[in-house]
Amino acid sequence: MNRSIALVVLAAAAFGSAGCVTHETRPQAQIKAIQASQEIPQDQLLDVAVKLFDDNVPKDEKTLEKEHIFPEVRKAEARYFPMQIRNTLEGTGHWGQVRVVPADAAALDVQVSGKIMESTGQLLRIDMTVVDATGRLWFKREYQQTADTRSYKDQSGQPRDPFQNLYSTFANDLLAYRQQMQVADLETIRRVSELRFAQDLAPYAFESYLTQDKKKATYQVVRLPADDDPLLVRMDRIRERDYALIDTVNEHYSLFAENMSEPYTNWRRYSYAELEAEDEAKRSALTRKLLGAAAIVGGLVVGSEANTYAGQAAATGAIFGGAYAIKSGFDKGAEVKMHSDSLKQLGESFQAEVQPMVVEVEGRTLQLKGTAEEQYHEWRRLLKELYENETGVPVQTPAAAPPAAPAAPNSGG
Repeated sequence: MNRSIALVVLAAAAFGSAGCVTHETRPQAQIKAIQASQEIPQDQLLDVAVKLFDDNVPKDEKTLEKEHIFPEVRKAEARYFPMQIRNTLEGTGHWGQVRVVPADAAALDVQVSGKIMESTGQLLRIDMTVVDATGRLWFKREYQQTADTRSYKDQSGQPRDPFQNLYSTFANDLLAYRQQMQVADLETIRRVSELRFAQDLAPYAFESYLTQDKKKATYQVVRLPADDDPLLVRMDRIRERDYALIDTVNEHYSLFAENMSEPYTNWRRYSYAELEAEDEAKRSALTRKLLGAAAIVGGLVVGSEANTYAGQAAATGAIFGGAYAIKSGFDKGAEVKMHSDSLKQLGESFQAEVQPMVVEVEGRTLQLKGTAEEQYHEWRRLLKELYENETGVPVQTPAAAPPAAPAAPNSGG
């Protein structure tokens, strides 16, 4: 029986020590976004709108603590990640204007949206969806990457983002889809984008140019306005004003991300270290509890069979030793709680360093936080008023559709 007990203890020790192995993180091969090798014709360049991400913050406090989610950090990330996607796409030369926009902004040629599924210093998971102005779904998939820890060791002023591989992979996937499309498809997307903007601003003046399949949520061009249509000319001018506002907003999103970069990099670096320490504490706690339980069981069995005082003493010692090992395991559990609290403090510190920005646009205050979408709604309302004042065409009452030229052969949706 003593031999069997010894085997049990050795097995428990082997299992526990296996859990204590820390995995070395090897440097990751850097994935780079594919660069354009030649200039792309202007009429084939698609503009890209990267919408503010869904921060996906649970309301349950226990879930927040368990998943190491700090609401203010996550809200900041919902602005930070779109800027990283935007910068990566813009740097390739494959696209027109790439802008970060409020979640419900007017349709641009290509619309990118994301939902943060998990974000720590160790791992980033984001659900990405891409559709174009015609309503065509390009793709929807999850992107996941473990942190490239070289970024945490880089003390230079501009370390590479630890999750840059994720952004570059997405950029390459987006390019691969676009390269499958015909020139006529690209032209149709641009035309539908233009007409959807006009239809949204003045539906009764432009509703007859597009048809929508509500079941598929797709759009098709029915007919085209004349190139010199005065209503369309004014609409194009108003659209330029809308672009100017979005560009101004982008400048402040960019400044927000720039100011956020250093404290956020530090937060992720410390978050990574804390999570590693927490994982190690959990493994150590499990090991001690397993060995302690095995020692107690072994001590009880040996004590029940021992016929000598020395045997009884050895059994008692094993039981007390096992109890102490279990206690130390629970002490390690308290250490895990300490690391979780440390992460929470880091999040609160980050929240204090990164504050929302406020910008004055056209005499109106635009706050780049929860009210950014409300401010964009107000801006769109003013644009509708501006269009009505300039054209004399009411945007809220039916108006006769202007004469239109037949649609071009290659303008089908």
